[in-house]
Amino acid sequence: MVNQWQEVTYTYTAKDNLSIEIGVRFYDQSGFDGSEVVYLDNFSFISDTVLPPVDPDPGPNPDPDPDPDPEPGPDPEIPENYYDSAKNKTGFELKTALHNIIKDHTAKSYGDLWTFMSQNSLDKYYEKDGTILDMYSEIPSTSDTYNYTAVINQCGNYSGEGSCYNREHSFPQSWFAKKSPMVSDVHHIFATDGYVNGKRNNYPYGDVQTATFTSDNGSKLGDATAELGYNGIVFEPIDEFKGDFARAQFYMATRYQDIIGSWENNSEHSSAVLDGSSNNVFDPWVIALLKKWHTNDPVSQKDIDRNNAAASYQGNRNPFVDHPEFVNEIWGN
Repeated sequence: MVNQWQEVTYTYTAKDNLSIEIGVRFYDQSGFDGSEVVYLDNFSFISDTVLPPVDPDPGPNPDPDPDPDPEPGPDPEIPENYYDSAKNKTGFELKTALHNIIKDHTAKSYGDLWTFMSQNSLDKYYEKDGTILDMYSEIPSTSDTYNYTAVINQCGNYSGEGSCYNREHSFPQSWFAKKSPMVSDVHHIFATDGYVNGKRNNYPYGDVQTATFTSDNGSKLGDATAELGYNGIVFEPIDEFKGDFARAQFYMATRYQDIIGSWENNSEHSSAVLDGSSNNVFDPWVIALLKKWHTNDPVSQKDIDRNNAAASYQGNRNPFVDHPEFVNEIWGN
């Protein structure tokens, strides 16, 4: 808005009895040359329901949950008939049907990702403390080395682990030449530590033989194992999140199958991963790796919750979260 006033109202319905931080963030206007002045008046918070205060010391948990990711049941939030046009199809015919179902999502801005993460990338599954769920630093079995508060700890500059969290493109930007709508497609973008994100760079995912860098939670960068079928540097997240990243890659291969065949030569590492086709999309070693990760780290409630949030946010779903069996139906057993 230039030389104008705008009234903005935002409504939030709390799902948990936790504290809420409220603030306003301003961004530079793209392409504006000169001073920018923003006036804010009458910023108010109105609540029609007051929950009882949270007990700061609830005592021992009488029913501890040793399994933060129990096997989920059917997801009631999948719209009825959403996948009807894909019924009775297999192989690349199924993949094309899924592409047509999910291809017309509402593209959001790059800045909008911060808002999505502040609301939907929170730890409700491990420490359950509402901090940012960073899959490059989360330690599922114990307390994290460091935690991030949503919005407040956004990157920014970083000097090492624990400085700030970033927007990690699990399918790196250089592979699709930083173009839209891929650059802001939340189905493959996750909150991660900025320093570890930088270490991952645009290297492929893979199994590491010899690590040159290991993050606090055990994510590794280093030379690929001989069994991988790829001779180069790869990044390996911990087992807890491998399936999440694998299903994000399968999503990208399906959502953008009409253009992904032209991305192979965009960078050294996209060339190592992509095969230049719209069908298989990935080289054989990548398909084998992603299928293994997908199988060994099956869909959890965390994945389902995020998929539902992403669908509300941009209007399409990741079919491989809703129907994990689609992976083998498309890329074979």
